Amino acid sequence: MDEEFDILGGRTLREALGLEAEAPLQPVPRPDTAQEALAALGERSALDIFGSQSSLTVAGLGADRIYDLTLWMTIGFGLVFVAVMGLVWLAWARHRPAGHWWVWSGGIVLPLVAIMTLMLASTAALVATTRDHPDALVIEVTGHQFWWDVVYDPQGIALRDANELILPVGQPVTLRLRSADVIHSFWVPSIAGKMDMIPGRVNELTITATETGQFRGQCAEFCGLSHPLMAFEVTVLPAEAFAQWLWDTQGEARDAARPDLLAGRDVFLAAGCAACHEIRGVAEGGRLGPDLTRLGSRASLGAGMWRMNQGNVAGWIADVQDMKPGAQMPSYNHLSGPDLRNLSAYLVSLR
Repeated sequence: MDEEFDILGGRTLREALGLEAEAPLQPVPRPDTAQEALAALGERSALDIFGSQSSLTVAGLGADRIYDLTLWMTIGFGLVFVAVMGLVWLAWARHRPAGHWWVWSGGIVLPLVAIMTLMLASTAALVATTRDHPDALVIEVTGHQFWWDVVYDPQGIALRDANELILPVGQPVTLRLRSADVIHSFWVPSIAGKMDMIPGRVNELTITATETGQFRGQCAEFCGLSHPLMAFEVTVLPAEAFAQWLWDTQGEARDAARPDLLAGRDVFLAAGCAACHEIRGVAEGGRLGPDLTRLGSRASLGAGMWRMNQGNVAGWIADVQDMKPGAQMPSYNHLSGPDLRNLSAYLVSLR
């Protein structure tokens, strides 16, 4: 790297290049005391209880079933608690010795009935999410450490994307869930329940979004150092808008029109980025890392961690471990300042 840009740390480097630097989408507080930590956790939980990653924000049939099941379970537990407390008070008030009838009914029959009822209700909800839908759109999602690979229409390989999921509202979507390394778990609380992604196995989860909007998904199984940073964005569109989006994004990457973008494309090819990353129409075949054909159109960088802008992309390239510890990509801190600026500008222009 040029001497004037020989600065450690991705954030400092972005500032040195004159690029915009932003905090992560989910900044992690660093409290000084346990009391401050608990206070911050409580405040954040209260703010996010109806957020885009909340099961209380119901926007899908699966989440609706889970919400109803949880509601009725809570009501049932409440009724049982009131009944037990009432019987305790009645026994205390009358001072009558207990008989065997309550032992059999209250200790065996009632718990058995309650457990069977809950089992049938939860089984019905599970079967509904795994039932075959012949008209369902098929999307293949593969979990990696620590990002998501998404393929729409895997039979025809219509479109490959990463770290975001675009869905049509009101249409069943069958997700074929795989893992490329360790056990992950796919979870979009507002739309459906979670399902594990196991190496060597394909699990299918059928989801139906009922509300348009943007929601947040998360890996729900500890998978390594950056497990908490393995999120993804979910955008639910009207059916017509989804069909148009799918058509518009199937083609090759937009041509680099400006001189700096052309220079950035040359840096991408010369630095060996194409060995892991694919840009349709420019460099095809790299499947070890996320597809970058539409990188600039994504809302976030690093699987839901950072906002998408040129400053964050430059910092990611130069010192990826500073921005996401444990990421498999090596840092390209040997690039010159102009090369890094041109490369980041080119990548952000891809839409």
